[in-house]
Amino acid sequence: MKVVLLLSLFGAAAGFVLQPAQTLRSSALQFRKVNNEQQNFVELKKPASTPSVVSPNALPVSQRQKMKDVVVAPDYWLTSTMLALVPMIMWYHPSYYEDGSMSLIALAGASFHLIFGRFLWVQTDRVRCVFEKDSFEFYNLKDGKLQQKPQNYVADTRNRWKYDSIINYGFFPSEDFPVICYFKETETPEWKWDRWFAAFDSYGNGQPHFFPGICNVKQFKEQMELRGVKSKPIPTLMQSKKE
Repeated sequence: MKVVLLLSLFGAAAGFVLQPAQTLRSSALQFRKVNNEQQNFVELKKPASTPSVVSPNALPVSQRQKMKDVVVAPDYWLTSTMLALVPMIMWYHPSYYEDGSMSLIALAGASFHLIFGRFLWVQTDRVRCVFEKDSFEFYNLKDGKLQQKPQNYVADTRNRWKYDSIINYGFFPSEDFPVICYFKETETPEWKWDRWFAAFDSYGNGQPHFFPGICNVKQFKEQMELRGVKSKPIPTLMQSKKE
């Protein structure tokens, strides 16, 4: 009788243990099934391929090769302004003597503007900025034909720069009043970056170049943008000191 009772208790205990085990096994199978269904659902929603992100400053070479060469038009407003100041300085400069004769200061100021204005006129007449397939270059115009300019006297390199090497450009004091045009590139050998006025430039790394606003700056900017060269704001002197 005791044996039967012990077997009954053992069977009940075994049934109590096996039942939770079976329940846990069925729950695990059900969870695995649901998890697989969720993964399949996510894979169905996932696109077949993720499109590559292209830098806004980059333009495929194939697109540049299809673009036509463009000669930027000259702009005579700067040299005209310089020459227009000559008579104003001569006649209205406050340093005139009491007897009405011209002072040396007025004469020197007028002479400077006359000489510099004439120099800018010659440069505007002669120099042309040409945008080509993979780079832009400054040429001399002679007898209606473009000729390669001499070596750059600052960097001692050819006056030609690839678009991929240009990290910035701008106009001073503004695009609407461009007295000086600026661009910066990394194509010049690095050991020349700190020469001349490059030592006073604090924007990034590279060789800066400055030239007077003797070309159509709006057309210059348009061609830069079409070829994937983006301009960035240039920090002021005060901002550079804070950094």
